[in-house]
Amino acid sequence: HLDELSIKQDRTQSHLDEFSIEQDRTQSHLDQIGVRVDQLTIKQDRTQSQLDQIGVRVDQLSDRLDSFITHTQRLFTKAGGEIEETKARTERLEALMLKLDRGFEEQKSQFQEFQLTTGAALERIDRVLDYLLRQQGGNPNPPS
Repeated sequence: HLDELSIKQDRTQSHLDEFSIEQDRTQSHLDQIGVRVDQLTIKQDRTQSQLDQIGVRVDQLSDRLDSFITHTQRLFTKAGGEIEETKARTERLEALMLKLDRGFEEQKSQFQEFQLTTGAALERIDRVLDYLLRQQGGNPNPPS
C-alpha cells in the first residue's frame, strides 16, 4: 500500500510540478500582457495629450477666424458706406454740373441776344450819325 501511495504521491508531485510550470508560464504571459497594457496606456496618454493640443490649436484658429470674419465684415460695412456716400456725392456733382451747364447755356443765349441788340443799336447809331452828318451839309468836321 505504501508503494502505491508513494507512486500516487510522485504522480501528484509531477502534476503539481507541471501546474507550477504552467502557472509560471501563465504568470510570464500575464506579466507580458501587463507590460503591453502599460505601453498602450502610455501611448494612449500621449495620443490624448496630442488630441488636447490639437483641440487648443483648433480653438485658437477658430478664434482667429472669427476675429478675421468680424474685421472683414466691418471693412465691408465701412466700404459699403463709403460707396453709398460716394454715389450720393457723384449724384450731387452731376446735378450741379447740369445746373451749371444750363446756366452757361442761358448766359450764352443771353449774350447772343445782347450781341444782336447791341449790333442793331450800333447800326441805328451809325445811321443816325450818317443822317446828322448829312444834315450838316456833308461837312464831317462841324464848326467849333
